[in-house]
Amino acid sequence: MRSTQEALLEEGNCIGSGPLMDLEELDHHLESILASPADIIRTLPAALVSDSYTSYNADLSTSTETPRTESEIIVRIDDMDVDMDNTASVPISQQQDHTSRQDRSLLEDSKLLGVHGNLGNSFESSVSAISDQSELTSLPSTSPPSSKATTPVDPDGLKEPVEVSVNDTPTTVTAAVTTTGTTTTKTKRRTFDIRPRVSIPTDIAPHDYANQCIAAAESSRLNPYALHQDEYSMLRNHISHAQVTTYLNIRNGILRLWLNNPRIGVSREEAVGCAKDSRWFDVASVCYDWLVRTGYINFGCTEVPLPRKRAKKVEPGKRGKTVVVIGAGMAGLGCARQLDSLFRQYARQLQDSGEGPPRVIVLEGRNRLGGRVYSRALDGSRSQHLIGFKGRRHSVECGGMIITGFERGNPLNVLLRGQMALPYYALRPDTTLYDTNGRAVDEGRDRLVEKLYNDCLERVSDYKFKNQPSKLIEGNKDLMDEGRDSSSEGQKTIAQAEEAAAALPQAPPVSQQSLGPQVSLVPVSTDRATGKTHVEPGTPAALKAAYKARLMGWALKDNVTEDYDLDIDAAAKAPDATLGSVMDEAISQYKSIVDLTPQDFRLMNWHVANLEYSNATNYNQLSIGGWDIDAGNEWEGKHTMVIGGYQSVPWGLANSPTQLDIRKNTPVKRIIYDSDGLGSPRIECENGSTIEADYIVSTIPLGVLKHGSVEFDPPLPPLKVDAINRLGYGILNKIILVYAEPFWDNSKDIFGCLRTPSSRHSLKQTEYASQRGRCFQWFNVTNASGIPVLIGLMAGDAGFDTEHSKNDELVAEATEVLRSVYGAKVPLPVHSIVTRWGSDRFARGSYSSAGPSMQPDDYQTMAQPVGNLFFAGEHTTDTHPATVHGAYLTGLRAASEVFDIMLGPIEVPTPLIPPKESALTSQGPKRKAPDDGPLAPSPKSSKHARIDAYEHAAWQYIVAQIGERPWRPQKVAGNSYLLYSKAFFEAARKRCEEGRRAGKGKPGPNEVRVMTSKMWKEATHEERKPFEDQAAEQKRMYGEALKAWEDKVKEWDQRSVEIRKEYEKDHKLVLDEEGCIGDEDGRERRRAKISSYAESEGSDVDMRS
Repeated sequence: MRSTQEALLEEGNCIGSGPLMDLEELDHHLESILASPADIIRTLPAALVSDSYTSYNADLSTSTETPRTESEIIVRIDDMDVDMDNTASVPISQQQDHTSRQDRSLLEDSKLLGVHGNLGNSFESSVSAISDQSELTSLPSTSPPSSKATTPVDPDGLKEPVEVSVNDTPTTVTAAVTTTGTTTTKTKRRTFDIRPRVSIPTDIAPHDYANQCIAAAESSRLNPYALHQDEYSMLRNHISHAQVTTYLNIRNGILRLWLNNPRIGVSREEAVGCAKDSRWFDVASVCYDWLVRTGYINFGCTEVPLPRKRAKKVEPGKRGKTVVVIGAGMAGLGCARQLDSLFRQYARQLQDSGEGPPRVIVLEGRNRLGGRVYSRALDGSRSQHLIGFKGRRHSVECGGMIITGFERGNPLNVLLRGQMALPYYALRPDTTLYDTNGRAVDEGRDRLVEKLYNDCLERVSDYKFKNQPSKLIEGNKDLMDEGRDSSSEGQKTIAQAEEAAAALPQAPPVSQQSLGPQVSLVPVSTDRATGKTHVEPGTPAALKAAYKARLMGWALKDNVTEDYDLDIDAAAKAPDATLGSVMDEAISQYKSIVDLTPQDFRLMNWHVANLEYSNATNYNQLSIGGWDIDAGNEWEGKHTMVIGGYQSVPWGLANSPTQLDIRKNTPVKRIIYDSDGLGSPRIECENGSTIEADYIVSTIPLGVLKHGSVEFDPPLPPLKVDAINRLGYGILNKIILVYAEPFWDNSKDIFGCLRTPSSRHSLKQTEYASQRGRCFQWFNVTNASGIPVLIGLMAGDAGFDTEHSKNDELVAEATEVLRSVYGAKVPLPVHSIVTRWGSDRFARGSYSSAGPSMQPDDYQTMAQPVGNLFFAGEHTTDTHPATVHGAYLTGLRAASEVFDIMLGPIEVPTPLIPPKESALTSQGPKRKAPDDGPLAPSPKSSKHARIDAYEHAAWQYIVAQIGERPWRPQKVAGNSYLLYSKAFFEAARKRCEEGRRAGKGKPGPNEVRVMTSKMWKEATHEERKPFEDQAAEQKRMYGEALKAWEDKVKEWDQRSVEIRKEYEKDHKLVLDEEGCIGDEDGRERRRAKISSYAESEGSDVDMRS
C-alpha cells in the first residue's frame, strides 16, 4: 500500500526532452518571467509548504535512454548566463526612486524584507541564471599605534562661517584645523541645519533604544562596547577615554538606522541626528564617513543618498579615474558595487579635484557571473517536481552552497534577506550515519567517538599559533546599556593619556597598554553540515587523557589509571609536523587507553573526512599552528540554501541598483602595474585588447596565482610570492545525481556513509586516508532544487582523485554507496554531473587552506596592496577564509583601500568636540561677534528652536502635574540554572582542578561554566527543586510588578493626554508659513526596531518533503 507521501508524488513533466535551452532561449524565457506581474516571492512559499510533489503535462513522454553524466566545472551544452543588456528586470532602487521616504518606511511595517512578502520588483529565483560554457583545460599542477602627542590646536584656526555645499547638504562651515594621519591642515568645519536627537525615537524607553543599538553593532561585526582598531587610530588624538562612551552610542545608533532598512542608505543628516548634543555633530559626521567608507553601512544593493545639488559640470576633455576589477565572483562584484556606491555618495568631493567622474570596469574570463558560486541549471523533464517550482528554475550548487547562519554580522543577511528578498531553505541539522552494512550507527556510540575525536583536536590545539591581543578601548558598559552618554569628558585625549602613562618608570609602551585579554579557544563539537569545528574559550588539553576519557563515558582498559596521559609533544615539534600527523599519533595512542573497534575507526575517520571537506585537502597537508586560524569568527543561526540558485546573489550585485560595466569572456593575460603607485597600470587580455587603468583590484583565485597563468609586470614582491607558495589550496568535488523520484528518507537533508580501507577490520589510522572522503557525506537538496537531487561529496584525497577519474566510474561508485544503505532498489540517475574545479582554468581548485609551512600573517600578506595593485578574494582574509561571505568582505575592504587613495583619508577637525563654553556650541545661528557681519538665522533653525522650546515646556508642565512616566520594571532572569551555577561556582571550580595536567594553571571561567552545566544535568530533582522554586518566585514577583506598571502607565498616559490638551489650549504654537518640519521623513522611515530580517521559525521557506 502506498504511503501518504508516495500518493502525493506524480511523474514530472518534460520542459524539453532534448538538450537544455541555449542562452538566447533563456533570455527570452527570463524576459517573459520578469515582465510578468507574477512574483516568485509572493507565490513560492505558499506552494512549497506542502509535503508533496506535482506533475505538469503528464501526457508528455519521458525518455528512457541511458542517463548521461556531464563533467563540471565546465558545462558543454547549456549557456545559462543572463545577458544584462537584454534583461527586462527593473532594479529595485530605480523603481524606488519614485517612492517617497514616507512610503518607503512602510516596507518595514509590511515586512517586505522577508520571503513571504510581495515584491514585484525583487530578485526572483528564476533569474539566478546562470550557467557556464567553458572548456576542459589541463589538469591542475600539483601600524603599530602612533606614539605622537595630540596636535596642538591653532587658535587662529577658528574663522568666520562660510556658506558652502558639502556632499548632499548645503551647510555652514567654519575653518578649523584638520588632522589626517600625521599631517595637519586647515579645513572648513561642517555645521548642520538639524536638531540633536532627531534620529532617536521618542516613543521607546532609553534602555530599549540602547538594546537596539547594541544589537545593531553586534550584527555588524563590531564590538558595541569598544572601539574598532581603525576607530582607535583615527580618534586617539581627538577624544578622551571618557568620551568613548558617547562616541560608541552615536556609532551604534547609526548602525541601528542602517539595519532597520538596508534597502535605503543612511544619509549624513540622519547619522548626525544620532547625537544628543550639537557639540557632537562633527563626531557623528566623522563616524558616518568611517562607517560608509569601510563598508559597515550603505553597502550592497542599496539606494544610497545622493547629493541634493547637481554636481558641477566637468570641463570637456577631463578624464576620470578608472578602476579595473579582475574577476566577477563575490569579491570582485562586491568591490565593484561598493566603489560604484562610494563614487555616487562622494561625487562632489571627487569632482572638486577637477577630474571627470570615476568609473569601474569588471573583467571576467568566464561567460557567467559568480566565480566559484555556480548554480548549474537542471533539466527536470524526467523528474517529479516539487509544488511551487512550475515555471521556476531548477538548479543545483556546483560550488559554494551553504550559508552558515545569518546572525552576528554575516553580510549575506543584509544582501540576501534585507535587500534582495531571496527565498531560502533552512537545512535540518539532524544527521544519520550509516555503516558499511547499511545499518544506522548507534547514536550513543557515535557521540562517544565524536567526543574522543574532539579531544584529540583539543590536544593538538595546544600547538596552534597564539594570537597577539589587540587594543581594547572600551566605553562605560553600564551607561551604554541604559542609553546614557558620559557626563564626564576628561582632560586628556587617549593619546595623551597613553603617552603620559608610558613616561612613568617601568611602564609598558603605548603599544602594550589597554590590551584585550588573550583567549584560548578549544574545540568542543563539529558542524556536520560544513565540517567546521565549534570552539569555546578555555584551556586546551587541561585534563589528563585517561581522566578525560572516563568523563566522556569511555571504559578504561585494565591496568590503566586516570593518571595515564598522551604524549604527542615529540610528534608536534617534528620538523615536518602537520595537523594530520599529530592527530594520527593522538588517535593511535588512545588505543592504549580505551578499546577502539574497527567501527570506531570508521566513525573517527568520518569526522576526519568532514574536517578535510571544510579545508578541501587531506589533513596531512594542514598546518598544525594555523589549521583553524578563523576559529571564533563563525556566524550564528540556521544553515540555509538559496532557492533557485546561490548565483542570484552575485547577479543581484551586478544589476542593482544600477548595472555594472562587466565584460565577460575577457580572460586576463598580463597585469602591468607600478609598485610605487605612480605610473598608469594596464591589463592585457587574451583577446588582444588592452585596458588602461589608474587602479587594479585583483580577485584572481589563489589556485590561479599558484599556477602562474597570469603574468605580473613587474613580478610580485618576494614577500607575497612566498605567501602564495605557503598557503594551501585544495579541491572539493561533488557527484550530483538527479532522479525521477526520491528513494531516500526525505525527512532529513543530510546523511553520512562510513567508508572502509582495503582491510575492513583495520585498526591502523593511516590506512583510512585514501577512502574516507569518497561519498562520505550526502546532501538531499530536493527542497532547494525543486526536483529529486542528491549531492555526494568527494573530500580529502578523493577530491583530487576525481580530477583524473572517469564519470561513469564515479557515478557507479556513488550508486553502490547508496545501494549499501537503501538496497538494490536504488536506480541509476536520470542525469548526473561531476564537478572538477581543479581543471577549471579560472579557479584551479576550490578554496584556500593553511598549508603545512604557513606563517601566521600569510593571509594578511596576501591582502596587502602593491603600489596601485590591490587584492581581494577568500584567500586574503584570516577571519573568514574559504567562504563566500569572506570573499565579499574582502571586496568591501579592497574598495575602501582604493577609495582612500583616491579621496585621501578621513579628515578629522581639531578640536573634534568643541568645549562646552565655546561659541561653536550652537551649530545653528551664531551670536554676532564684534568683527562679524550680520548673519541671519536659518528659518529652519528658528522653527526647530521654537518647536523644541514648546515641546520642552509642555513636557515640564505635564511632569509638574503628574510626575514622570513610570519606568518599566527591570526584567529578572528567573532561571533556575543560573541560580544554581552561582551557588555552586566554587564547587565546580574545585572539580575542574581534579585530573588537571601540570602547568595548565587555574581553570578558566568558561571551564567552570561547562562544569556547572554538567553538574546541573547530573543533579537530582531534590537538588534542583530549591532553585526552581526560587526562579518561579522571581517570575511571579516580576509578573505582579509588570501588571502594576501597566496599570500605572495606562493611567499616566490618559492623564498626560488630557493635560497636554489643556496646555495646548492655553499656549498656542506659532510656526512660520512653511509649517512643516523637513527632517521628519528621515525619522519616520527608520523608527522600526532593529531586526534580523525574519530569522525565526517561520521566516524561511518551509518545504517539508
